[in-house]
Amino acid sequence: MEVQLEATFTDRLTMEKTAEILRSQGVLDIKFNYGGDAQAVDLGGSLVQSVESYAAAEPAYALTVSVEKSRYRQAEDTIVKYGGQLH
Repeated sequence: MEVQLEATFTDRLTMEKTAEILRSQGVLDIKFNYGGDAQAVDLGGSLVQSVESYAAAEPAYALTVSVEKSRYRQAEDTIVKYGGQLH
């Protein structure tokens, strides 16, 4: 059975290093979101206000990991060990 973990990192290099370690542990799939996507800005409200609040926020880099259920705990521990915040 496959399960997914979602985590965020404040540093891109740390996220990528963690992903390499997870790959070596045999995870099924890894997806990255490097932040700063245009989709992250709310175009429905005031663009200036959205851009200001977005720029003030700490950058976040997201990682979605698909892993066999039997390896879930190992992947979770690895993410936390390298500074990821699980969601």
